[in-house]
Amino acid sequence: MDFKVEILKYPSEEDWMLCKTCTLNTVGKKSTKLPTDEWKHKLLMSEHSPIRTLNFCIRLTIPYYVSVHFCRHFTGITHFVQSQRNDRQDKYDRTKAPQDAIVSHIMFVNAQELMFMSRRRLCTQADVFTRAVMAEICRQVIALCPEYIGTFEPMCYYRGGRCTEFECCGFNKTYRGGDGDGQYIIPLRG
Repeated sequence: MDFKVEILKYPSEEDWMLCKTCTLNTVGKKSTKLPTDEWKHKLLMSEHSPIRTLNFCIRLTIPYYVSVHFCRHFTGITHFVQSQRNDRQDKYDRTKAPQDAIVSHIMFVNAQELMFMSRRRLCTQADVFTRAVMAEICRQVIALCPEYIGTFEPMCYYRGGRCTEFECCGFNKTYRGGDGDGQYIIPLRG
């Protein structure tokens, strides 16, 4: 099944400067110097609250049922999903629309929620197609913003190899721990 991911907005230097200002304010400091890539990465890995000032806007062209999976996330994210109403489109009858009917879905999401979302949607218990879409989102974000390397991972990796799913798939046993390079294999099953 085909899908498309397009990053419409990602954190700019100005956004990062605001994030740094908010971060330093919590310890009573100020700075006018742009944050370094190392500082950005450390802040993302720490998940301190100022990362919620860093926003992405991502357009997805995906099956309706995958859109529903992403809509389950509601904290730090707003969804704009193409209507299937019969008075808004004429491609199919909404009352008979298959779950794989393609919709346009835009997410406006902050960095912390995007990382949280990756933990759920990269898990092998997630739908295989939803997992592929999430993996592509992660790949594109890292290509634009390398400071995010190592911040997107399935929950069992985030928890150091501990799986808390009702039915463990065993992927947690592949965790080697602590390197933080984000170079794990995202398993896809059919």
